Amino acid sequence: MKISTVLVLLLCTIFFSCEKEDTSPVSSIPVTTVAYSFDSDANSKLMFKDGDLLQTMTSESLRYEIGKVLRVKAINETTIEIANFAPVDIQDATILLIIEGQAKPIKLFKISKIRAHGVQEIKYPFIENINIFLDTDNKEVDLSHYKTTGIAPGKVSFDFTGETDLIKKLKSLAKLKWKVKYHDFDPNDDPTNNWKENIDAKDIRRFSGFIINMAYLLQADNTMKTFAEEPIYDNNGVMMTVEQKKAALQKMIDIPMVNCGVVVNVSGLGGGYTYGLANHVLNDYLTQDPSFITIHEMAHMIGFSHSSSMTYPSKENMGATVAAGRVYLQMLKNNEFPIKVSNYYMPSDLSK
Repeated sequence: MKISTVLVLLLCTIFFSCEKEDTSPVSSIPVTTVAYSFDSDANSKLMFKDGDLLQTMTSESLRYEIGKVLRVKAINETTIEIANFAPVDIQDATILLIIEGQAKPIKLFKISKIRAHGVQEIKYPFIENINIFLDTDNKEVDLSHYKTTGIAPGKVSFDFTGETDLIKKLKSLAKLKWKVKYHDFDPNDDPTNNWKENIDAKDIRRFSGFIINMAYLLQADNTMKTFAEEPIYDNNGVMMTVEQKKAALQKMIDIPMVNCGVVVNVSGLGGGYTYGLANHVLNDYLTQDPSFITIHEMAHMIGFSHSSSMTYPSKENMGATVAAGRVYLQMLKNNEFPIKVSNYYMPSDLSK
């Protein structure tokens, strides 16, 4: 009897132990990143529309970094603005939130699609009852403690990422320092100067694509290689060394601000942070090489004069504009540029 009793008790203990283990499974719900679309009048507005006020389109609030044409900025502790400064739709982007003191950027939300020049304000997702996010190492981060207070704008910054070909090309522009803004350089409508009176939305739309493609040209490895191999003279007519030519191109890349305007009577004006181009350049850059004018004016911005072949080709037809032109035409042929005739959102802008 004693052996049987012990055996029964042992079997019961094993049975109930197993039963308890089976009825208490560990469950885990995977964290997903919320997605938004800003692709219609119902969920977004448009910048640079025909009829928009000039002072709005040229305001300081619309200055953006060339490496962040998909710009996110904090409006206040609870609200952010998302703006696409490219004249093409951007799809499948992930917005990253960088919080001061946080080890890794946080995947704040995904954008299924944001239309060209689309802009919208939204509440932070953690204000809208989403608590758990993933950082860029896919580790969970709880932001629920910000639900009532939000985050001070000075404590955050933003970036974007994605795997599409377009996003990868736009991300490559982060090599440049440019902060871009569109300007009316003739506020008094002086008919004696070479600046267009009252630039319009079409001017800015076309410039927005041009400046992206010009930045893409300058950051390309092949452009640096071609510059280094091209015979180029400095302001004193002395042949530049390879190091000097590379340094000159790097200075273009490192220009901190590019204030873009439209000129008349001439094809371009450049100096300091001023970069002016004629409408025939802005109309044709998607099908023709603009380098003779555009590199010429950018060379002025970094201190080269007309005595240098950084601006005008030498008598042997060599120089910076010629070298850049070869790369530009090859990129056009290979359909490499981020902004193309096929993806530019207002084809009517590309007519004379």
